[in-house]
Amino acid sequence: GEALDVNQEVNCLTDFIHGCEDQLQKLKKQKEKGLLYGIPISIKDHINCKGHISSEGMVKFLGQVKEEDSVMVQVLKHQGAIPFVKTNIPQTMINHDCSNLIFGQTLNPLNHQKSPGGSSGGEGALIAAGGSILGISSDIGGSIRLPSSFCGLCGLKPTGNRI
Repeated sequence: GEALDVNQEVNCLTDFIHGCEDQLQKLKKQKEKGLLYGIPISIKDHINCKGHISSEGMVKFLGQVKEEDSVMVQVLKHQGAIPFVKTNIPQTMINHDCSNLIFGQTLNPLNHQKSPGGSSGGEGALIAAGGSILGISSDIGGSIRLPSSFCGLCGLKPTGNRI
């Protein structure tokens, strides 16, 4: 509920991951809960989640529903995490702002006149406004580090060993 309220304020979400409640109920019945048991996690738009699109902010990808979770989402679920929303990005992710023609402009929750940064601006805005406690993203040229600094957060550039 909190993430949807934040989205009304700053336009940071691209999708709600249906079935996340069912996933939690299934996890409760498992003997092995995992290191991230029950933690709701937001997912950057371009990371594939089964049954959802990964638009990269481009119209040409809108009809392409993914048939399986990305390896990252599979690992998160295996460890008990609950991916619950997908977050906005700039078109093609090659921008330090967070806007595209499909989902529009994401605003910085600390100052609506400012950008949350990019390309993980939806993640930065959602977490800074209290709609998620942890998000998964990518960073080659500052895509996590910029939104983290713009939104007053701590972000870690993922590497093979760090993940």
